[in-house]
Amino acid sequence: MTATASGTRTAGSRGAPPGTSRTPRTSGSVGRAAVLSGVLVAAGTGLGFLRDLVMAHLFGASRGTDAFLVAWTIPETVSPLLIEDAMALLMVPVVTRLLARGDGLRPFARRTLPRLVAGLAVVTVTLALAAPAVVGLLAPGLPGHGPAVLCVRLTAVTVVTFGVAGFMSATLRAHHRFGPPAAIYAAYNVGILALIAGLSAPRG
Repeated sequence: MTATASGTRTAGSRGAPPGTSRTPRTSGSVGRAAVLSGVLVAAGTGLGFLRDLVMAHLFGASRGTDAFLVAWTIPETVSPLLIEDAMALLMVPVVTRLLARGDGLRPFARRTLPRLVAGLAVVTVTLALAAPAVVGLLAPGLPGHGPAVLCVRLTAVTVVTFGVAGFMSATLRAHHRFGPPAAIYAAYNVGILALIAGLSAPRG
């Protein structure tokens, strides 16, 4: 009995040499994920700085630029709230518990995502209808609110798109996939720079 007990391996150490552990591999994976996330977040921040420089160079200071900057408050406020803070705090624990129980995520997504989109769509419509009041609150001294109101209504759509992006990012994080969520801001700013390059070319 003693010989048998001394020769038995546990399931967690099966196939591993005596004295070794899987902890270093896990630590290495966490370290690589942290480095990758840091690099991608830094790239997104750098591209955002480049975006601002390009916009200032191409468009300078004008009433149109002022209107755009007022409206840009919407996505700049919504993106950290829905992509990072609130959505991650709400969704990551829920998805992690579902994975721990072995439940599939598709039923949860089918139940939750349409309701989330509907709720965010209500916020978007409300924001679009209240755009004149929003502009008056954000920039009371801005002359000619019309362009700013239009820009606010256009940027209000980001409430829905960023909310869905936050839902997907939280799901990926719960699956220990940190690269795509960290790359959101890099992709976001690359898209803006591409649009600026494409739409400003005809203007010369």
